[in-house]
Amino acid sequence: MRIALRTGAGRGAYELAGRQGDLAASDLFDHEISYELTPGIVIPGRSVAALRQGKPRIKLDDDARDRTTHLYRLLSAVLLLPKPKRELKTTHGDELLQFESYSVTAIKVDVAGLNEDSVILRPTDLLLENADDRQGEVEFTTRMARVLRLWDAAMKQESPLAEMVRKWAEAVRATDPNYKTIERCAQEISDSLNTTADALPIAEEQLGVSQAGQDADSLGMPLQHTPKDDFGLEDDVSPQEALVQRVKVWRQQAERGSSGRKFSRDVSDAYGYRCIFSGQRLPRLEITDSPGVDSAHILPWSTHDLNSVRNGLCLNKQCHWAFDQGILRLAFDRKSNTYTVSVPGTVKQAASKASFDLEYFESLAGPIPEARLPRDNALWPSPAYIAELNRYMTGI
Repeated sequence: MRIALRTGAGRGAYELAGRQGDLAASDLFDHEISYELTPGIVIPGRSVAALRQGKPRIKLDDDARDRTTHLYRLLSAVLLLPKPKRELKTTHGDELLQFESYSVTAIKVDVAGLNEDSVILRPTDLLLENADDRQGEVEFTTRMARVLRLWDAAMKQESPLAEMVRKWAEAVRATDPNYKTIERCAQEISDSLNTTADALPIAEEQLGVSQAGQDADSLGMPLQHTPKDDFGLEDDVSPQEALVQRVKVWRQQAERGSSGRKFSRDVSDAYGYRCIFSGQRLPRLEITDSPGVDSAHILPWSTHDLNSVRNGLCLNKQCHWAFDQGILRLAFDRKSNTYTVSVPGTVKQAASKASFDLEYFESLAGPIPEARLPRDNALWPSPAYIAELNRYMTGI
């Protein structure tokens, strides 16, 4: 599913089109839209998708015109991309990421939540294009993870740039955000860095944000096998499957950089290299390059204490995969003060259809012995984090 720019007379219009799993864009018409920037940041879209003269347009709330804008401008400001143009009457040239030198022609979205009169859409990719048909793609989660790391660095520093970044972060995270303010804050950062191009790498360098292990955005390069007319239109993956995939991507982003490496060491040390689900102790041997356990994040987004040991689990490789995929679920029972592992019923049904062998995972189900937890109970997994993850993973 996508929100796409349809050019024509005037500046063009944005429409909701395509489908995800069994959901078609028409199923979302006349629903109030919100957007999930991260699992912890959901902001009102102040818009609806509806048929206008027979076309599926995104219509902004007229009563909120002074503090809202279309998604392409909002996401560009949230991601600290140079300001785009709405129409394709952009400047010419090979440099795609320049002020008003490109348009956001399509935004892939997942359906993150749906009820009778509202829908939450999760941006996943942005397709950029200029007047020379030069195209590039921004993977939303990768770029947003860099933004979150920049925000975190600004909270720990005192400088004019850090102060501007904090104001920008506060504007995005506000309870009732003003999108004009978000745009203004992003532009002030670009202006202060004296650039009309991509300000994010410059800001990262000045605030000392590590680039180790980060993926470069695919920008300005011709897209292979991704015709813009098909970009984000049809997705066979169900909203629930897409949710699991997106959490996995966020976990991969959370593991990057020096803070992620410290988190890995701290969690492994706290658990003595013992898998909390299986009880196996698998430290590194003299003849191996690495231990047989990983440090897994419970909540992979930075609205919480991301790299606290309480936000981590020590898991063997197979359990780590199963936890990331939702095959194994952790819960906390406050009455008995115990952690339990289970295999959800939906997983059992899907496994039965695919002749998937669940025997090992089902053998792990049940209460977790206290001996598998850190000796210091102040380092035990946070029940609040576990509960929030489970609420989120139940999905649509």
